[in-house]
Amino acid sequence: MDEQPTILVIDDDPAMQTVLEIALREAGYRVEVASDGQEGVAKLVSLRPNLVICDIMMPQMDGVEAFQRMKDQLQEDGIPIFIITALNRKPWFADLEAEGAVIIQKPFDIEQVLSLIQTMLN
Repeated sequence: MDEQPTILVIDDDPAMQTVLEIALREAGYRVEVASDGQEGVAKLVSLRPNLVICDIMMPQMDGVEAFQRMKDQLQEDGIPIFIITALNRKPWFADLEAEGAVIIQKPFDIEQVLSLIQTMLN
């Protein structure tokens, strides 16, 4: 049997971590959680996720800086990075998207996110 794909969730909101973790596990993914960008970037040393979901507004290191630190390492391996945010669309979102980020606005439909993850991983 194939090994479960691993998804790294980086979010400082425990409720959002829980929602994503439960939905992703039920969909058959292995889930690792980090509470801020610094912890998430550090976990990449030992963890080779198949996909990363990262919030923008977090303490220590925000999601934009975390994306900048992760993208070169992950994108050359074809690992997608989803950025979730409660912010209204900002002009600089286009820069992140041009660099390969997939931006998902909160609140989001978890089924749509799961469908998008499945598409990206296949």
